[in-house]
Amino acid sequence: MKKLSLAVLSFLLLLAGCGQADTEGAYNTVIQKGLDAIASENYVKAEAAFELALEDKKADDKAKAYLVQTKDMQAATDAYAKKDYKKTKEEVAKVIQEKQGSDALVQKATALQTKVSALEKQEQNLQTKWIAIEKALQAKDYDTASTQVTALLQEDLTDFPAIKKQAEEAQTKIKTEKQALAKQQEEAQVAKEKQEAEEQAKETASKEQDSGNTLSDADIVAKVEAYNGESGEGVTYSVEAVQDELTNGTSYEIWVRSDGSDGFRPGAALAHYYYYPEIDKVEEAGS
Repeated sequence: MKKLSLAVLSFLLLLAGCGQADTEGAYNTVIQKGLDAIASENYVKAEAAFELALEDKKADDKAKAYLVQTKDMQAATDAYAKKDYKKTKEEVAKVIQEKQGSDALVQKATALQTKVSALEKQEQNLQTKWIAIEKALQAKDYDTASTQVTALLQEDLTDFPAIKKQAEEAQTKIKTEKQALAKQQEEAQVAKEKQEAEEQAKETASKEQDSGNTLSDADIVAKVEAYNGESGEGVTYSVEAVQDELTNGTSYEIWVRSDGSDGFRPGAALAHYYYYPEIDKVEEAGS
């Protein structure tokens, strides 16, 4: 017999005294005390009572069944207290299957079985929600994850401390990572705007430079006149931009034609030049 508390031991000694006077009466009294203890869910006391009953009637099947059933019920409640629901279901199944056991214990075991099934269903539902939260976190969808975690924490998680702890840690993680992402996005936006501003400045400077380097026809004609040492009297100039095959840049083709005042046919070609702005050089065609 297991070690008993002082109160239970006193209870057994009292019943033992009764048994000496009237074995059958003592047996019935002990059995009833055990059933009363079951009703109040004091399974330690009930177990002690049934063990004492077996001392009076060692081969009594009913007392044996009550004792085994009570031990199984005590194991079930212990497992339930530890949130070991698998073990709880195994033990309550034994209680329910006991053919000669207590109907009261069967009812209590059935109620506990129903409660465990409900908790398992709730746990499965919570796990499904947690998986959705993890997916949102992996995708860095912090708004969705935050909404889901908040909803999860609003549920009754008394029987699921591990899930509650996970959700609270996730809530902290979401806040931290969301702030870090916002900062990263802000820095990226600043860098982008800076790069765009620099590119715009370069483009503007390039346009201004190109504008400053653009030669007018008059500028080109002046360079040709300086090259050949002649003025533009009695002639006309035609200037055309052409692609320079050597430098792949722009050069200019200049034709000098008579305006007819010098005795030549108007429009007659008098000279033909090329001007290369990259090297600032005038060259007579064919030279």
